Amino acid sequence: MPALVPELVNAAMESSTLPSDVLRRALVVAQRLGVSELTDWISSELKGYKSDDVPEYRRVRARFMGLDEKGNLIQFPTSPEMIELFSNFAVRDSVSQLMRCAQDKITIYSVPTSIDERFTQRAYEKYGFRMHPVRVLSDIQQQGILEQVKTRVLEWALDLEVKGVLGEGMTFTPQEKQTVQEQHYHFGDVSGSQIQIGSNGSQQTQTQTGGDTAALSALIEVLREAIQQEHIEAEAREELQADLATLQAQAASPKPKWAIIKATAQSIKAVLENAVGGVLSAKALPYLTALL
Repeated sequence: MPALVPELVNAAMESSTLPSDVLRRALVVAQRLGVSELTDWISSELKGYKSDDVPEYRRVRARFMGLDEKGNLIQFPTSPEMIELFSNFAVRDSVSQLMRCAQDKITIYSVPTSIDERFTQRAYEKYGFRMHPVRVLSDIQQQGILEQVKTRVLEWALDLEVKGVLGEGMTFTPQEKQTVQEQHYHFGDVSGSQIQIGSNGSQQTQTQTGGDTAALSALIEVLREAIQQEHIEAEAREELQADLATLQAQAASPKPKWAIIKATAQSIKAVLENAVGGVLSAKALPYLTALL
């Protein structure tokens, strides 16, 4: 009978094998070996991610465009800061969805309803016609995600082969299972590698890169209080409320995206300088400076 791991290696190497099929083969191996880290990752890839907390290879730079009433894509008229903010996109689709979308040259993703209504109304007031803000991904970007998935499975399967974990007869011996249990496989993103492999009990150090969480929390509180006081012009209030919601979502995330936080801070700074000023600007500026 064939061996599970060599078959998985061959499938991951073969360009004609669908990524979804590679993942299902990997799921069999992972479950029979008891590798929960891989099982969780495969489940997210097959079913789709439930939040924006996705692996780094699923974070892409989308084109932030406008979709008019005739279905035409046009450049959306907004600030560079807002374009930067909404261009950073976490692709949550399942592998099967990505495979279908990649058959077309582009895929259009809508933005949250609250953001759509805000920008659509603003475009109508300024230009006299409705334009919905959307994110646009190319087929090349989607294919890139699919290739990353197959590569991760291949690297893991090759590591198993090197360690003599083969799964002859479609099953694994107690010794093979013990060998895997002595390893730690991390399928999140590690700089310079696709997967992180290390022995249990070994120490690994990693520099924590991020931003000023204290400044983020303080800025959220300043904005919340200012908005509640109701002495800000309606348009500026609307922009600050949207920015506040973005900051609160990032602050609540176990892995806040500091690039998004920085872009939002830039947007807030522009609003304060152009439309608000005064006491609120003085209160918020130190925290904005810390985040920029």
